[in-house]
Amino acid sequence: MYLIYMDESGKPERSHKSQLFVQAAFILLDDEWQAVDNSVDTLKTKWFPNLAPTDIEIHAWEIINQKGPYRTLGRTNSLQFLTEVFDLISQTSCTLVASVIHKNRIFSRLTDDDIDLWSHRLLFERICKFLEKDNNRKIAANQSTHKGILLIDFITQSYNNKIRRKYRRFSKHGTYYLQNKYLIEDPLFVDSQYRNMSQLVDIVAHLLNRHTNLRNKLTASWNDVDYVIDQGYRTIFSKFDTDSSGKVLGCGIKHFP
Repeated sequence: MYLIYMDESGKPERSHKSQLFVQAAFILLDDEWQAVDNSVDTLKTKWFPNLAPTDIEIHAWEIINQKGPYRTLGRTNSLQFLTEVFDLISQTSCTLVASVIHKNRIFSRLTDDDIDLWSHRLLFERICKFLEKDNNRKIAANQSTHKGILLIDFITQSYNNKIRRKYRRFSKHGTYYLQNKYLIEDPLFVDSQYRNMSQLVDIVAHLLNRHTNLRNKLTASWNDVDYVIDQGYRTIFSKFDTDSSGKVLGCGIKHFP
């Protein structure tokens, strides 16, 4: 079975300071899970030998701003830790997909709820397309197919219920462009502090948000974080899903509009 961890960066509301709303998914087979989980714990122990791995949540905002446990590392070491997280992601057998909503480009007649719905719909389609492609390859090779299940960071019960209703509708009725074939069950809502893969997808979503903004900055104005983000994007780019021609944009990463 494919485990599909999801997280977001930014907010769908136009009033939010970020003009981007990014949602990302980190996809891996269940029999690959233990190896990746162990690797994350090993990285945490390397940098925080006196703390249990569950006491360290890999959270992009805290790392970059040296909050929580990252206060003890300082800026240089925190950014080195972030670089090693990017390296770890690049070495896993995961597949990444994401939707990037440019709120400032969307017609004013679309509401905040419309923006949120589009973001989830586009991510859902990327996930389903990956599962269908992968299973088609398995069918052609006379191999067993794999179902998938969504694991989403717990926010609040009311928020989770809104998300659950969206994905139940997508799963049952499809979207404008596809029908779900391989996702099963409702999404599971999990506490990211105890889910290493939820923490990795937080890094992916935050990275895409910041890197998309970087494209509008002059190189001369970049700071040390910007350079780490740019290198991190290059490091994990090959993990994003591609179409039949090897293209990531529009497939593994969908910008809208």
